[in-house]
Amino acid sequence: LELNGQVDRFGLASAIGRIDLFDPANFTDIKVMFSNVNMPRLTPYSSTFAGRKIDAGKLSLNLEYKIRHRQLEGDNQIIIDNIKLGERVESPQAKDLPLDLAIAILEDPDGRIDLGLPISGNLDDPQFSYGGIIWKAIVSIFEKIATAPFKALGALFGGGGEQIGSIHFDPGAAGLSPPEQEKIVRIAGILGKRPGLALTVHGVYSDADRDALQDLQLRRQVAVKAGEHLGAHENPGPLSTGSPKIQDALESLYSDRMGSAELAALKAGFRKANPGQLKESVSARMISGLSGLFRKKRALNERDLAQLKGADFYIVLFRRLRDKEPIAEDALQSLGKARGENAYASLQAAGIPPDRLVLAQPEKVDSDGQGVPAKLELGAVPEPA
Repeated sequence: LELNGQVDRFGLASAIGRIDLFDPANFTDIKVMFSNVNMPRLTPYSSTFAGRKIDAGKLSLNLEYKIRHRQLEGDNQIIIDNIKLGERVESPQAKDLPLDLAIAILEDPDGRIDLGLPISGNLDDPQFSYGGIIWKAIVSIFEKIATAPFKALGALFGGGGEQIGSIHFDPGAAGLSPPEQEKIVRIAGILGKRPGLALTVHGVYSDADRDALQDLQLRRQVAVKAGEHLGAHENPGPLSTGSPKIQDALESLYSDRMGSAELAALKAGFRKANPGQLKESVSARMISGLSGLFRKKRALNERDLAQLKGADFYIVLFRRLRDKEPIAEDALQSLGKARGENAYASLQAAGIPPDRLVLAQPEKVDSDGQGVPAKLELGAVPEPA
């Protein structure tokens, strides 16, 4: 078999292969080529299976079909150039899919989509049609893209799509770590090759941020109490609980906030749970004894004593103070806003134009093993009005 023909005014078609003329459904081995076919003529298929008309575009197909005993197996190479979707069409068979996003992911800078598409089907199926089976396969690809757009995008550019679907921040920090900055450069590089894609950035905050801010805020207060001079927002670094100045500062803060009686009870309980530790000077014992005459003593229960056994007393003080450290909700929202702005600015600096970036309002999320994740969302760049 060898056929050549024309499709519409500018399209070509050809077919070559072998076929059982008396029973094509029993044996067919054929290669079919369509070139430069005007896509609006395929609107009946796109309307039925995708729920959209096609306003413009060119289609080229290289099809290899084998039929054995009414079972079709085919490999299709589909090239679509400059497709433009039209209005939506109601169809009971159509799935509600973000077709514009799928096209933006698949379409290269020249407006070309190149797909390898294996298909199969049984000719006895009452729903079987050659055009329909191809469109169903295309819709299946679009469905996978809609479910995991970053995975689909990553598959086109070396894998790891799931990793570029979010940017992670260290708890309490608004800045981007070097690995996340590298991720942003990769994201910008990929979007540079997909000009139809837009990106939405979310500012985020979590309970892990509250813990980190409480920790930082208290470390600053302890350091200042111990006599250190800190600049605004300066991180004092780790505290040494073996330093007498840090110990005195922690005891002073604990006494101021929890009361001297609570401090005395905690010390007494610690000594009971850890005999021979936390020695007290003679003068301190005298002051403690005199003050004890004028206050009701409180003893720790067995559960508290068990938690103190083997612990570092000053770490216990720090943790109890930290858990009570007040952090305003608007401080967390401000952190989320700063993160979104930093990510937005970094993406723009990496080469993504501002008209393809959207900064969403900050939202609360759950932290994960990598930090606090700020999700990214892909969308199609809107057509000009």
